[in-house]
Amino acid sequence: MKKLILLTFSTVFLNAQNYKISDFSKDYYATVTKNSRDKTSQILKVFSLKNKKPLITQTVNLSEYDFKNTQSNIAEIPYGHQSIIIYDDFNFDGKKDIAIKYGYESCYGGPSFVVYLYENNTFVENADFSDLAQNYCGFFDVDKAKKQIHVMTKSGCCWHQYSDFIIKNGSPFLLKQSEEELDASGLYYETAVKEWKNRYINYKYKTIDTDIVSKYILFSYTLENNKKMYLIKTETNHLYYFFTKKNGDIELLYRDVFFYSKKENSLSFESGNVRYTIFNNKIEVMVNTAKTIINAKTETRRNNISNVYNSFKNENIENLEIIN
Repeated sequence: MKKLILLTFSTVFLNAQNYKISDFSKDYYATVTKNSRDKTSQILKVFSLKNKKPLITQTVNLSEYDFKNTQSNIAEIPYGHQSIIIYDDFNFDGKKDIAIKYGYESCYGGPSFVVYLYENNTFVENADFSDLAQNYCGFFDVDKAKKQIHVMTKSGCCWHQYSDFIIKNGSPFLLKQSEEELDASGLYYETAVKEWKNRYINYKYKTIDTDIVSKYILFSYTLENNKKMYLIKTETNHLYYFFTKKNGDIELLYRDVFFYSKKENSLSFESGNVRYTIFNNKIEVMVNTAKTIINAKTETRRNNISNVYNSFKNENIENLEIIN
């Protein structure tokens, strides 16, 4: 006798126009049915398993792709698969809430959600949380360890905005927002930050893009204080000097006129009242008559300072002058 094997699926395909989703909670289930008034949309309802009472009724515009993988609670942020239903505690009150994918209206046509918070034994649509799931890139990231919500949006390849929210008086409250933009040179990012410290403060910083910069290095080394120096020649034959912290934050960026000394095999420039001279093994910093020497870790040196002169001879460098 053949055995009868019963299979249980999280989503039951009822007919050509109806689905039942039951894997997101032991207390609730959802149905998705074709909208009789609009053939391009569907009606999603969430029911209590206890009394079969509908708690949420939401018009959605889901695609065939959504029904190929209806497993709940997947949120591959920011660009991966995101489920029709995400069931989690979004406001950190210890009670799980529901987010329903209603279409693709977030950044670059990404998934967008309506968020319902659990209140008084039912689910209530919340505009503030829904905003975080509609006007950024896909669903938000729920950071349970920090009790924060993180969102991201972008414009093209070179501008990104990252925002961190805490929950204050039951609503999302902006804690920190960073806008990161790649400079026209393509070598570094400029970041503008708005951060809450009993009031909002604003500050900016620049960060080198080491992956891009590594392609254009003429000369570089790490110094004994673990900071780094780079001399970069761009594709447009322009010379840049970067002095950075260990993490890549730029302390000094210079891109005006440089002077190469053949006699000393050194490169120098002036910024304000400070003169910098770069050698193979050190940087000399002159402020008026006071000299400071920052020694290099020579084992970290990439190439030779003479590469600057060789590049000038072979390809020209528009902001470099040769002396002695």
